[in-house]
Amino acid sequence: MISLTITLLSFLAVYLGWFCFVSIILCSYFIKKKYYRKTSYFVLMLSFLFLWAHYIEPNIILTQDKTIKGLGFNADVILISDIHLGLYKNEDYLQRVVNKINNISADYVVIAGDFTYKANVKDYKKYFKPLAHINKPIYAVRGNHDYRTSDKELLNVLKQYRVNIIENHIINFGTYQLAGLSDRLESHDDTSFLNKANKTKPILVLAHNPDSSDRLLPFNVPLLLAGHTHCGQVYLPFITNRLVIRTQHKFTCGYHEATDKTVPVFITPGIGEDNLPLRLFTPPTINILHLQK
Repeated sequence: MISLTITLLSFLAVYLGWFCFVSIILCSYFIKKKYYRKTSYFVLMLSFLFLWAHYIEPNIILTQDKTIKGLGFNADVILISDIHLGLYKNEDYLQRVVNKINNISADYVVIAGDFTYKANVKDYKKYFKPLAHINKPIYAVRGNHDYRTSDKELLNVLKQYRVNIIENHIINFGTYQLAGLSDRLESHDDTSFLNKANKTKPILVLAHNPDSSDRLLPFNVPLLLAGHTHCGQVYLPFITNRLVIRTQHKFTCGYHEATDKTVPVFITPGIGEDNLPLRLFTPPTINILHLQK
């Protein structure tokens, strides 16, 4: 039922675009003739917001630097998430993302899951081929949408394009370790493998869902990198945080300090869309994290 509703809303979103164009023309006429001016201005504003959210903002790709100190190690990391290739995004869009990544200086790239969204398995090779052109090591975990598709085919394609899936694995970088968690919703974010980590070195953890931070308190984890929230995808003050953000611990976006229940988390807005083909005040973003001692 939910899937059918989303499909219908996505279908309507396309036609709402044409409706907005017509509304703008009519409202401009009414304003000029001094008819229904207040209503016309309001409809104009809504129409422009919808057109921006549907046609423009989802195609903007921002790069955003963030310095996080007190981690016990130094690293420059590129974080992206929620690519969601399939229904709304394709390989051309991913190539634009890759082009930007290749112009950024960093040690490696991490991808916090949700590679797909209603994608045809036959298109995986075509969709993800741009990843093979990234000029840095790539480490990734899967998100909840990736378990709902043919995950074996997805894993094979990602491996072919040099994407290292690090779920339940620990990688030693000398002064620190990088570990990947399986998805909280689809695979119960098992952390038992972290008992094998070097307890004297901090562990930078990559996961899809920021709520996994409540599983990491027993370990030497100064930071969790995550996605999943899309920062609400359509951000409306006082509304998005209460009704749209889909996390247990009310995580929204950006950096969240540690609490008595969670380790520090950094959440990227993601670069794709699910459910509706809209983004408003939450543009697709490539985060460049300068992690420092």
